Amino acid sequence: MTHLEGKFQVARHLSLFYQAWLPDNRQKAIIILVHGLADHSGRYRNVVNHLLPRGYAIWTYDQRGHGQSPGPRCYVNHFADLIDDLKDFTSFVASQNPGAPIFVVGHSMGALESISLATGNPQSIAGYALSGLLLKTGQNIPKLLMSASRGLSTLLPHLGVQTIECEAISRDESVVKAYISDPLVYTGKVPARMGAELITFMATVQTKLSEVRSPILLLHGSADRLASASSSQMAYDTVLSADKELHIFPGCYHEIFNEPCHDFVLGTLTKWLDRHLPA
Repeated sequence: MTHLEGKFQVARHLSLFYQAWLPDNRQKAIIILVHGLADHSGRYRNVVNHLLPRGYAIWTYDQRGHGQSPGPRCYVNHFADLIDDLKDFTSFVASQNPGAPIFVVGHSMGALESISLATGNPQSIAGYALSGLLLKTGQNIPKLLMSASRGLSTLLPHLGVQTIECEAISRDESVVKAYISDPLVYTGKVPARMGAELITFMATVQTKLSEVRSPILLLHGSADRLASASSSQMAYDTVLSADKELHIFPGCYHEIFNEPCHDFVLGTLTKWLDRHLPA
């Protein structure tokens, strides 16, 4: 296994941290992994450890304002900037791996960004696997508070309005403890501007789901309190992909790759990836 770290440029004065794990055996395809809100790229070792020995290279990055990348924590002026960053990273990875098939695996907010990318149906992407898709907020985020963030977004954009319920990420207590103690995880209140941008962007993506034609796999926990499982159901019902699958795992929380049943979940992902490799 080879581990790479570096930076790639997304704007004139902004470069983001990335890392990659490359298999020692024959490489089947590239996985671009997009992490979620308040998260960072180093928290997906279950995915790396499962896919790497099966011939998949994993390339991932810390989004602006997250992990080892610069910017105010969990903050964006415009959500579209995150989509542009994903496009730039996809182009960067493709330039480093000419001709290799590329899949995008997005989690939560990263899944929202990934399905937004899929509305353009770029030919360079072989398929999309989305976990905990955030199109609708979960039950622990009050609608009144989300609405308030819209008003505060202009007046006090950096004001914190909502913390993420740490205990809702996984039923595995060790995962929750590691999340809370991880210095690269943001556990403060999400700024009003990010909340408002998320609300607006989720609504926008919902209107564009029918533009998705690429192969898509949707994975969700039925007991997800952070992103409603109805998000993945909505996407499955609306996208016009001829090749689509939906798996809702009973009792699972938000981070299904970090649930006690993660081997089964990752097995589902691996089988889908293997079936969608170019001939």
